[in-house]
Order: sequence, then structure tokens, then C-alpha cells
Amino acid sequence: MGLTRAQLEEALVGGGGLSQTQFEETACAPEAARLGLEEALVQRGVLKDVELGQLMAWWYQVPFVNLEQTHVSEDMRGLLPETFIRSHGLVPVSSKDGSVLVATTDPRDAPIRSLLEKYLRKSVSFAYATSRDIQGHMSLFREDPAVSFAGLFERFQTGALEAGAATVELVALMIESAFQAGASDVHLDPEDAYTAIRYRVDGLLRDMAEIPPALQDSVISRLKVLGRLATDEHRTAQDGKITFASSWGQEIEIRLSIIPTTHGEKAVMRLLTDKSRDFSLSDLGLHPDDAQKLSDMLRRSWGMFLVTGPTGSGKSTTLYAALKILNRREANITTIEDPVEYDMVGVNQIQVDERADLTFAKGLRSIVRQDPNVIMVGEIRDTETAHIAVNAAMTGHLVLSTLHTNDAATAFPRLADMQVDDFLIASTVNAILAQRLVRRICMSCIQTSPLTQTEVHLLERVPEIRKELLGLADKRDLVHVRLFKGKGCGVCHQSGYHGRVGVFEFLRVTDAVRTAVMERRNADDIRAAALKEGMIPMLSDGLRKAMTGLTSVEEVLRAVRI
Repeated sequence: MGLTRAQLEEALVGGGGLSQTQFEETACAPEAARLGLEEALVQRGVLKDVELGQLMAWWYQVPFVNLEQTHVSEDMRGLLPETFIRSHGLVPVSSKDGSVLVATTDPRDAPIRSLLEKYLRKSVSFAYATSRDIQGHMSLFREDPAVSFAGLFERFQTGALEAGAATVELVALMIESAFQAGASDVHLDPEDAYTAIRYRVDGLLRDMAEIPPALQDSVISRLKVLGRLATDEHRTAQDGKITFASSWGQEIEIRLSIIPTTHGEKAVMRLLTDKSRDFSLSDLGLHPDDAQKLSDMLRRSWGMFLVTGPTGSGKSTTLYAALKILNRREANITTIEDPVEYDMVGVNQIQVDERADLTFAKGLRSIVRQDPNVIMVGEIRDTETAHIAVNAAMTGHLVLSTLHTNDAATAFPRLADMQVDDFLIASTVNAILAQRLVRRICMSCIQTSPLTQTEVHLLERVPEIRKELLGLADKRDLVHVRLFKGKGCGVCHQSGYHGRVGVFEFLRVTDAVRTAVMERRNADDIRAAALKEGMIPMLSDGLRKAMTGLTSVEEVLRAVRI
């Protein structure tokens, strides 16, 4: 049972975590009604998730557990059924002296404590963990998807499961296990003798199972039915959307794409779950200094903020995190996106529809006439959109958008290529954030490790990084450096990584940068000016994260590609 508003006020304001004004403002925000006050405080950046947990544990008078930093014992993972853990939102942490420590968001739930003690035949003590932390560790208790797929195919091939029922169960298993594994996409790749099921987890594809030929066509047909696509069309590409209700009651939004190939139809499902929109700026991995600079920039009433990077680098997630900060009842916020990936309460969202002639440019032109305070454009991809967005930023609107460029400085010549005048670019762009995603080291199997020969060779080419971050003047000393890596365990499927974090470079448009843009200097000169003004390069940010154990040097070098 959740706490009342008065109890939350006592815990958070009385505990000294935030002011009465911050509490009242957040309690009245749209996301508080949808997500709950605690989650709204984290999303708006008023409290960090750990700070919230510490305050709540103080109020409940129980220990606080940060699961990101606490090793969950191996014997705890099979202690309770996964369905029970997921439905009640709790995590068994450790066992000592005949007592089991369980992390929960409701340490006063006496009936659940009693039920656990009867089931385990041990005494149970509760510790407080935040809901976000608990949900992020449900993967510790999931069944291996490969085992589930093998069992389903065996029942089908022995006749214990007919084709129709097997198809329905297989599609549900694919979606639910992919969600639980933290996959962003599910690929069904047709081959001559089977169709491969592959999950994209932490940016990399992993083979999960092979669908027998007898089920290949029926699985594609089932997906078409769920996505409201033409089941009798096999020669053209089709796109649809699925809202799937999981067995534990959570809705999973899916974007479905089906294309014909030489071996049959290939399907890709993009999982658009609420997990991706739970991020605040601090969750993304922004350095506190850069996060503060970005927050200050977002307080401006006009100008443009751009996020750059390749496809799949988390640009949309960053924009949504920025919109959460800006989402106030007194502000009119409108977005135009392709597609609209996540619904946001209090934000007017428009879906691009080329067939209805609703393009980014035409939609943006209409938005400007709707008296907006904040405009978010999913992507600036053509000259017309660029001109309208820049003009909107000049006339009293805060415009947020993305560009496909390799770094922050290249965004300026990219806009110039779209025939935007240099003086308009210099006077409207407030800041540019370039980013990549790297895999996080798994906290369950993290260990120190010397640099590999490849890493040493690459770091030898960047003496400024070697000196600034590692404190080494001589490259020969690199052989003695020990940083962090994941050994590989059941939690991370032996990969050594679990989850992802961003690496960034945040370019503020200062007078020096503005002058370089006005003088039509190239991207290298603009970058040099930004570095003199204090911009931290993406490589430096990544290596800084590697030094603190968030990721590995190998991952940083793979993503940044020096």
C-alpha cells in the first residue's frame, strides 16, 4: 500500500531531502498523477533515485539497499518463483543466520512478510529499495529464454501442443522474454531450414532460438494480425504497431516492421516500453557539471538545443528527458515525431504521416501557429524543416531537435549545408549535445583487469588523455594500469556487460564559438574553440567513466572510434 501525501511529505521534507516548495510543485505536476510522486521527483531531477531511497528508508526505519551496488547472492535467484517476485515487486538479497533479507518498496506489508516466512520457513527482514531499482533487477530472476523456447518446441514436435496454440504461445514468449532481457529489438531472420530469433541487448544482437519450418509462416501471420496488417500480402514491406498485454499485467508497445526477403518474410519488433522514458538527465550518464549546464540552458525561453549522434545512440531518450524538465502546466509543449515512441501526459504529440502529406516541415509550420512555448522536432532532415525550426527559435520558442552528425561541432556546417544563414545559426543555437551509448560493466561480476595490448596501442595515440585522466606522462607506463571489466556471469549472459550508459560532449555556444561560426570556420576550428571554452571531448568523458568502473576502455574505444 502506497503512502499518503502527508506521509510522503513527512518522509521527504521532514527528512531534509527537499524543500516544501519543491514538494508542492512536484505534487501538482502532470507526471505525479500518472507515475506517483516519488517517481516524479526523480524524473524531474529534484531527487536522485538513491537519495529518495535513503529518505524513505529513514522514514520506514529500515535499512536502505542500493541493488546497483549490492551483490544479490546466487542462491537467492531460485529462492522464489519469478512470477511471485515480479507481481509483488520484491527482491531477495541475502540469507544469514536463518534469516532472509528482502528488498521491497513497502516494508510495512505484514501479510507478505508472513507469507514469505511460511513459504521459506525462515524469518524474513525487510529493507527498502526504490521501485525503479527493483524493476531494474527483475532480470536476475527470469528463466533462461533458451530453455523456455526449447521446451515449447519439444511440446509442439511431440504433438503435445497443436500448431495454433504453439504459435500464440511462441509469440507471447518472444515478446515477454525480450522485455525481461532488456532487449530493444526482436529480429526474426528467415533461413532455408529455420527462422532465427535474435534479441538486440545492449546494442548487440544475440541468437536465442530457431523456429522450426512448420511454425515460420504462422508466426509471421500472427504478428500481422496483432499489428493489423494484411495477412495475404507477402511481396511488399508493411509497418504496424502492437500493444501487447504481458502475463504480469504490463502493456508493452511494439513497433512492427515486416519485409520480404529471398528466404521469406523478415520481421523486426522494436519494444517501446515505459522503461526507456523513466530516465532523468542524471540517469543518462551526463557529468553533473554538464547536466547543470544543460538544465540552465533549458530554462531559456527561446533558442535551439540539438542532440547529435548516429541512429541508435539514444538521442530520442535524451530529448524526452529534457521534455520532462520542461513539462509544466503553464507551458504549451508540442512535438512532431516519426514515430511517436512514448506518450507524455501534458505534451501535444504529432505523428508524421507522409501518406497524408503531414511532413516534419508542414507539421512544424502548423505548430508555430499553435502558440507553443516549447517545440520538439524528432529530426531535422531537410532544408525546409531546418529553416522553419531556426526561425521558430528566433521568434520566442525553445526548439529541441536531433541531427545525424558524428560530433557536436559538425552540427554547424550540417545546418549550413541545409542553406541556413551563418548569422541565424550562431544567434539561435544555444547548445549541442553529441552522444554515443556504451555497455555498462555488470556489477555482479566486475573485477579489475590490466589493459589489453589493443587498448594500450590505442591509448598511446592520445597523449592528452593519458596524461589528464591516467596521470601518465610516459606511454610505457600504460602496461601497469589496471581498470575494470566484467568477468561474465549468469546475470549478463557471460558477456560482462549489463545495461548501457551514454558518453557525451556538451558544446555550449559561447561568444568564441559564435564568432567561429559567423566566420564560417570548419568543424575542426569550431571544435578547438569549444575545447578552449571548457568542452569535455566525448573520448575523455568515456574514459572518465571507464576509470570509475561504469564501462570498459574497450567499449569506449569501440563506440567513439578514434
